[in-house]
Amino acid sequence: MKAFQAVISLDIVDVLHREHEQIRRLCTDVRMAPRDRKKHPLAALQQAVHLHQLGELTIAHPAARNSSPNGDTIARACQSEGERVERSLTELGRLGVEQPDFDAKFATLSGALLDHAAHQERDEFPLLCRYVPAQRLHMMASAMQDVRVMAID
Repeated sequence: MKAFQAVISLDIVDVLHREHEQIRRLCTDVRMAPRDRKKHPLAALQQAVHLHQLGELTIAHPAARNSSPNGDTIARACQSEGERVERSLTELGRLGVEQPDFDAKFATLSGALLDHAAHQERDEFPLLCRYVPAQRLHMMASAMQDVRVMAID
């Protein structure tokens, strides 16, 4: 008789943590690539950040906002920070990797992006874990995937 294997799905906090790790790796890829090979990793980073922000904006931030008395303040700060970073990344992409000061600008931007991820992990994710029921956190991960699929179509 085969042993029963439980299928454990990720909740939204797990998904967002994994995306933060992916974004960290992509930042390293852009930073380490030779100038003539930065376009592809930069485009991958822009796409990852865009989809991450979309999921947070539509699913994670609203849940955090309603989770506790200080949830609104924390979620709005994280949302504003994320929007600023995404706009800066889009602008840097428009300027192009050929710009002489691209590496310096990217270093500043990636620092802000990593600080933003750390801020969320420190302040927003604990709100979700503490105040949102586990079943809802799992449903939120599915809903976030649905939002992204619709955005890509």
